[in-house]
Amino acid sequence: MGLWSSIKKAAKKVWRAAKAVVRVVVRAVIEILNRVTFGLLDLVFGFFAWPRKRLRLHVFILWSETPPVIEGNPAPPIEQVVQDAIEVTKRIYKERFNVDVLPYSKSFIQVIQDPVPDYALDVSCNLGIEFTEAGEYYAGLLAGWNVIPITGTWPVTVFVVRDLKGFDLGCSMSVIADYVIVDRSGIETSPITLPHEIGHTCGLSPGPGWHDWTPGNLMYKEAPAGENVKWFQKNLLRSSRHVQYW
Repeated sequence: MGLWSSIKKAAKKVWRAAKAVVRVVVRAVIEILNRVTFGLLDLVFGFFAWPRKRLRLHVFILWSETPPVIEGNPAPPIEQVVQDAIEVTKRIYKERFNVDVLPYSKSFIQVIQDPVPDYALDVSCNLGIEFTEAGEYYAGLLAGWNVIPITGTWPVTVFVVRDLKGFDLGCSMSVIADYVIVDRSGIETSPITLPHEIGHTCGLSPGPGWHDWTPGNLMYKEAPAGENVKWFQKNLLRSSRHVQYW
């Protein structure tokens, strides 16, 4: 590699990191401001789970393959697997938080038809992903953003990838990102995967490796994770920027 190529590569990394820092700071500031303004009532009294609130969701399927054949029968297409996970999420959030999960656009699911780079399909998920090529790619697709926020509903975006490395089920970078990453095996293994990861994004047990330690809780770190939530978890989720009255 020549000197000029090395300089361009280094400059690209610096620029990518600078943009990631801006994204993280902007989200952190918005999250704090929301919780002490629009979300203040729920931050204090959210355990009442009233009145009803709304969360917008948009799912990008980045990897769509021929369904595997299991015992002679083809498995359902990935779109159906994702839709089933969305229905579970809608039910849990309605029953436990009095939050309606709604599509950000006309439908919940969008299949990306253009070629997706391998670094965005086979992902090692951690807090540093925002500073990688994958993080930059995801940032370019985020629902509700066009370089800057274009909506006050702050939707959560889900990326369905080919392989999520190092995580059995799914991954979220908590409040520093507006997206969740899952693969087919993760959402097929547990019906709790999608609502669990969205919970991280809304500030429940913030970040990879942070979980509730009560078996049966929605945010429990492993099986037997369930659908139970604690009173303060209602406060945290309902006061998130992703959960609004409009």
